[in-house]
Amino acid sequence: MPDTNKYFLRFKKLLEAQNITVSLNGEELICSSADKSISFSIPFDLLATAPAKLAATVQSRLSLNKKVFARNSTVQKIDRVQAESFLDNYHLMNSTTSAFNYGLFLKDELMAVASFSKGRKMDRLPGDKRSFELIRFCCREGITVTGGLTKLLKHFCREKKAGDIMTYIDKQFSSGQSFIKAGFVKHSETAPHFSLVDKKTFQRTPVKNPEALYDKKLFYLLKNKGNIKLIYTCVN
Repeated sequence: MPDTNKYFLRFKKLLEAQNITVSLNGEELICSSADKSISFSIPFDLLATAPAKLAATVQSRLSLNKKVFARNSTVQKIDRVQAESFLDNYHLMNSTTSAFNYGLFLKDELMAVASFSKGRKMDRLPGDKRSFELIRFCCREGITVTGGLTKLLKHFCREKKAGDIMTYIDKQFSSGQSFIKAGFVKHSETAPHFSLVDKKTFQRTPVKNPEALYDKKLFYLLKNKGNIKLIYTCVN
């Protein structure tokens, strides 16, 4: 893995501006506010390419966001361009291909976005019901919309007459508790995934065989902690 020092120092300055202290313990980042501490293994590529988003993720996990309430908001379907712009600005992993996009608006300001897949038949559901995937969800930087995810899920279930909605949570950054509070139930966990990361561009390329040979001058091997699969059962 390349030297992290210059990227760590840049990241540290962003957090210190929010009165958050950060230190390194081997390959673990330890971030602390006055009331809470969290730690996670260094996502070096994100430290290099998305320090502001990573800092916003830390701020959210330390419960330092401003809270607004979903009961004061409205759900609207949004187009792909608007969804991609929001997710590229605020989601740690940017936007990706999706079929349906919905926004949570407070007055006229877009506060949160949820992106969903097309529906699929599943043996666990009646023949006339479909399962959808929640592919992306995030709020505007520095904001937590209390009840926002639940409101978006219920709206989507009603509109699509969905049977259920599944999603995957990256264990490196979350235990999934906020999703469980919104009504998801843990289904299973996946094994860790491996990627080759370009040392110049920091672009990730998934690899199935971590034992395969690769040019260590050009790439390094990244291993995540796996994902948690969660399922939300719709009540229509």
